[in-house]
Amino acid sequence: MSPLCPFETAEDNEEKNVAHIIEVMRHKLEKDYAPGATRRDAHPKHTALLQASFTVDAGLPAALRVGLFAQPRRFDAWVRFSNASGKPQSDAVKDVRGCAIKLRDVPGLRIAESDEPTTQDFLMINIPTMPLGTVKLFHDAVYLTTEWSPLLFAAKLLVTGKAKILKTLQGAKINPASPADIRYWSTTPYLFGAGQSAKYSLVPTSAYKSSLPSSLGEHYLSENLQRHLAQGEASFDFKLQVRGTGSAAMPIEDAGVEWREDQAPFVKVATLRIAQQEFRTPERDALSEALTFSPAHALIEHRPIGGVNRARMQIYKEQSAFRHQRDKRSKA
Repeated sequence: MSPLCPFETAEDNEEKNVAHIIEVMRHKLEKDYAPGATRRDAHPKHTALLQASFTVDAGLPAALRVGLFAQPRRFDAWVRFSNASGKPQSDAVKDVRGCAIKLRDVPGLRIAESDEPTTQDFLMINIPTMPLGTVKLFHDAVYLTTEWSPLLFAAKLLVTGKAKILKTLQGAKINPASPADIRYWSTTPYLFGAGQSAKYSLVPTSAYKSSLPSSLGEHYLSENLQRHLAQGEASFDFKLQVRGTGSAAMPIEDAGVEWREDQAPFVKVATLRIAQQEFRTPERDALSEALTFSPAHALIEHRPIGGVNRARMQIYKEQSAFRHQRDKRSKA
């Protein structure tokens, strides 16, 4: 398990549960995919992989000039939009939608868990919380859903008084007009320097807005985004929500609890721009499969914290290594 920072408290049986999640997920990948065609276990279907730029704002207040945001600068980036379902499916099926950003050639010291020396990743989805916000809930969802039945996991939530989680999970599944037209949140917290913690959000600002097709095709999200980029760039505000210390209403160890914006507002710190480009190519699809995104690809100042992040850092590393080794695929 990753070393704990002062904000963190490990769950009971956390290491055991994480090890079991890795075992169950690996078995699932072996069962679902033949060697040479292994997909990611998380967000396996990408709707786009895009070249982008990430520009840190000038004039940030001193309290926000931390780590990556210490000074105005521009980074080249990859942006991967995706669907969350464990198996690739039609875009027409309502799903949680994801956005992962990989900044390139970022100077600074990485956390010990990082296996990429010059990147900073941000992983986000289209809701402000992660309903399965503890390692125990995450474990039960993976184990019961994979080894038994989604109905069994739902039944367990019902009998343990956690029916609200089912409603939140269902409400998170949407059919947006385009991946470029919706807001994304990190859901999990990160250090922000030595004495603070923060969450991230990506807010769309494009002049062009897509329209939902009258008939939703299998790849309508990719098609609409390509249509958008034929008209002009896509853009987002990248925002920080700084928690500070001593806020019991904003827990570190339960990502299922929303940090309310009226208590800690999001503040813009950077701009993400996606230039016009043709991304629906075999080469871009192959690169999307080769790239690895993880909360562990982080500067020391922005260490992932909380149980879900500790679990994800281990799980993503193990699963990525297994996927690349099994398919004899080089990591990009």
